[in-house]
Amino acid sequence: MNTIWTLRLSCMLQIASMGVLFAFESVRMKDMGVGETMIGVILGSGSGFFIVSSLFWARLADRNRWHKKVVICGAFAFAGLLHYFAICETPTEFFLYSLGRATFMPMIAGMMPTIAVNAFGPKNRGSKFGVYRAFGSLGFILGTMVSPFIFNDIGVVARVASVTMLLSVALVRGLSDPSARVDAIAPLRVSELNPIIKRFLIAFFFIALAEPSVHGFFTAYARDLGSSTRFIGMLLGVMGLVALVSLPLMGKAIDRASPQLILSISFLAQPLRVFMTSCIGDPNFLWIPLLLHGICWGGIEVSAIVYLSSLVKEDQRSTVLSYYTATRMLGMLIGAGISGYLAETMGYVFMFRVLSGAALFGAGIYVAGNLFLSESRTGK
Repeated sequence: MNTIWTLRLSCMLQIASMGVLFAFESVRMKDMGVGETMIGVILGSGSGFFIVSSLFWARLADRNRWHKKVVICGAFAFAGLLHYFAICETPTEFFLYSLGRATFMPMIAGMMPTIAVNAFGPKNRGSKFGVYRAFGSLGFILGTMVSPFIFNDIGVVARVASVTMLLSVALVRGLSDPSARVDAIAPLRVSELNPIIKRFLIAFFFIALAEPSVHGFFTAYARDLGSSTRFIGMLLGVMGLVALVSLPLMGKAIDRASPQLILSISFLAQPLRVFMTSCIGDPNFLWIPLLLHGICWGGIEVSAIVYLSSLVKEDQRSTVLSYYTATRMLGMLIGAGISGYLAETMGYVFMFRVLSGAALFGAGIYVAGNLFLSESRTGK
């Protein structure tokens, strides 16, 4: 099997496994009697530790060329974590689970994009990465819609996902680490980042504040409206299907148009998606805001990774992508706490609208910055 297909199938199996936690962790906690505020604290704590973990693994891999080793070790650890998640019942147990997820998930999610981007080469990188991530969306559908439809029990679904993760190890073993450079590359510090990257990260922080409301608290809201596990799985299947179709299109768009344009559109779509959710009180219509998942998540996922990778040297890609991940996690840390508190005290509708406003502010920062730079270049 060639490298491209090995990467695609690895991504499919990994996302099929990791997607279960993204999709059902809040629902599982709600089923176990954990309140929304505590759910926010647990998710936020995990996001905070995720920041430290992702930076550690990225620098370790960049320094020693251990990308593949980190992924394989992370896969075994994550498989064990899924079994632990299946038996969690108390807030303390879920808190320990969240720390485990924050430790092990970056070992996979942080390293695989670097391996993929380097393997694809510079030609048509956006299209290739878009198709690669589309296979992840196919895995997301299998893990969050097909598996719950068969078993209708989150604990069983988690155990099945652990087996899926272990299967991915056989494929990852056949991949190569990014080639080492002869010249030593100095560590990439935040103060040394390109101003364009800094502006992106500031804007992305506000976009990320709304991410808990479109993932974990979205499924909790569906449960609050009376949805069954199978129905929530169907909603997530719609999300995965939208991503499956849109990711290759996003990749082609990036190759043909400016990544900044795609990111601007994606950032503007995020607050619209969150606000639309606040206007829906019937779970049968919760699929409507999911139609924006392709441009909101897909546009950001593909264009940000390809764009940021192009702005730094090869041996600094894992590090700059870890800053991207850390910014997302910092936003989710704060956003999860805000979302949980507002959902429990003011209701889900109010929570969605507040976070929609935060995301709109971030989109405004990014779009205004692009317009300012465009006018400056024109003036010159």
